[in-house]
Amino acid sequence: MLQVHLEIYRKSIVIFADLQVPTGEIYCLYGPSAGGKSSILAAIAGFESTYSTAIISLDERILVDTTSHPPVHVPIWQRRMVYLEQSARLFPHLTVTENLLYGTSQVSSKEFAELVAELGLQDYLTYKPSQLSGGLIQRVALGRALATHPAVLLLDEPFSALDWHARHSLQDLLLRLQRRAPITMVLVTHQLTEAQRLADQIALVDKGHVLQVGTPTHLMANPISWRAAQLLGYGWLLPAPGGQAYAIHSDQIVLGETPELGPTGQGVVVEIFWREGQRRVRVDLQSPWLETVEVPLSASDGVRLGDLLALTFVQPPRFSLAQADLPPSQKTP
Repeated sequence: MLQVHLEIYRKSIVIFADLQVPTGEIYCLYGPSAGGKSSILAAIAGFESTYSTAIISLDERILVDTTSHPPVHVPIWQRRMVYLEQSARLFPHLTVTENLLYGTSQVSSKEFAELVAELGLQDYLTYKPSQLSGGLIQRVALGRALATHPAVLLLDEPFSALDWHARHSLQDLLLRLQRRAPITMVLVTHQLTEAQRLADQIALVDKGHVLQVGTPTHLMANPISWRAAQLLGYGWLLPAPGGQAYAIHSDQIVLGETPELGPTGQGVVVEIFWREGQRRVRVDLQSPWLETVEVPLSASDGVRLGDLLALTFVQPPRFSLAQADLPPSQKTP
């Protein structure tokens, strides 16, 4: 298990993190940009040393401990970790084969052939980096990292600069490699879809603090606060009985009234549009909820502008919130 305790003081932010990363899992640091995720990853790797307090251990071996006397600081090259960033750098004068094998000492020909096949690089082994696309460069960099058999693979938004197809292809590849030979991975991303696609556990990081940790399914069903819910894609707060509020997610709204699934309401269709291949509508809710929500449609839903729709909000989380936390339109006198 990788255990991390960090306090890092910046001019504009204080980063505080307590993490426990289970062996063999993909652990994702997810949140908005400039929230401290990459600083946490850099501290684990050994690139960040401006922390006030740091205690980092891997399988009970202390890597960093600023509280001990004398302080412990294991050098980067002795941590059994590999760091892969957004813009991977290969040796420009070496071939793909030479880049893959660089820094390795115990890779058998059989193991190398299996890795190349998994990476889909059979046709590129004699190519130089200048002849490769961005997606292929990331495949080579990922393969080189795995060939060294690290205890932990640290990934700092490694796919964010790629196009949709290359990004999703590499996400699938990462999962296949992980299932073939489980390795502990810590992934930084600001893309919720990537975090939910890849992670066994997600840590929601915002303004330097870890708000909540859990599996993708647990987090979606049980956000601990409205801010955590917002990071998970919840877009609206609707007043609920007892001084509480429902957190509403677009993908958890269905057409029709089904009270056993959750609260229901009605609204008028004011816009019909497409997003990522799915038809969606915006609906102005009627009293008591004066909000405009976005609702996904199935292929068989026949909806027109001006239609009055019945909606069900499926099992929305509820929060006790101060009036100031509600949108102005939802405040009561």
